[in-house]
Amino acid sequence: MKKLLFWMVLIVGIVALIGSCAKKDEESTTAASTSVTSTTASGSITVGSETLSGTYVSECITTQFAAAAGTSVFPSDVKSGKTVIVVTSDTTFSDEMLMYTDTSCSTPTAYTKNGNTSVTVGVASGSNYLVTYTSSTYKVQADTTVAETHLEAFLLAATGSAVDLTVGTEHSMSGSGSSYKNVWSVTSTTFQQGEEDRSTQPTEIDSMTMTKE
Repeated sequence: MKKLLFWMVLIVGIVALIGSCAKKDEESTTAASTSVTSTTASGSITVGSETLSGTYVSECITTQFAAAAGTSVFPSDVKSGKTVIVVTSDTTFSDEMLMYTDTSCSTPTAYTKNGNTSVTVGVASGSNYLVTYTSSTYKVQADTTVAETHLEAFLLAATGSAVDLTVGTEHSMSGSGSSYKNVWSVTSTTFQQGEEDRSTQPTEIDSMTMTKE
């Protein structure tokens, strides 16, 4: 009887342990599948022998974002940020910048999303590819009152029109409608780009490496 009780306790313990491990694995999988952006990825863009699809995210960047605080689209409470590229169809993508109030990219202060259409991949420039696209939409969200005030002032100066932002709510507007030239470097898991320009064709990469989620 004592032996039977021992084996029953042992079996129950093993089942509980397996269940606990499975739950942890499930939680890890769920956490890993959570994207840093709400933008939905769809479609793919062929770049040479590679396929650009899904969402690509840089590491948490501190120095450059903190140095830019209070200028351009960067609120004064920015201490870190990430750059993100999301392929949204076979001819469109979203170029995003996520900004945070801490140095670990945990607490958001604002983000911007540049929606681009009519993507055309041209000839190769070394191991990179020349591309063109059109600025179609611009989305912005302030997640702190500091960011709200800063971005409202920035948008007024940039567009000549007052924009009333609400903390925690995404605001969408038309993009510039301009066509841009750029250069892309794509591997099976990474993405980099140059500094886009409306007239001059960039040929050098000028971005952090973004890794596919």
